[in-house]
Amino acid sequence: MSKGLLFRLLICIFTLGLFLYSYVDKQNNLTELKMQIPKLSKELKQMQEEKTRLGFAIDKFENPQNLLQKIRLPEFSHLKYPFSTEVIILSESRDGE
Repeated sequence: MSKGLLFRLLICIFTLGLFLYSYVDKQNNLTELKMQIPKLSKELKQMQEEKTRLGFAIDKFENPQNLLQKIRLPEFSHLKYPFSTEVIILSESRDGE
């Protein structure tokens, strides 16, 4: 064999090895991401359940019956419903009018 043919053959083998390494590395990265999917979907489900639970808690807290019960408690005794004479209504003015 001549040195030129041997040199070209080594370059081809080296290039093929480089492409195979690159392909395997990409496959490993993809497999790693696929392995994270179940964990992330579980976290997403927990967050959605927590969001739903907090939504129910907000609705329960904002319920008028609950607010009327809270106003009777000593820590909220300073709150009062304003009289109509205490309420100021501002009208929105438009430019040029």
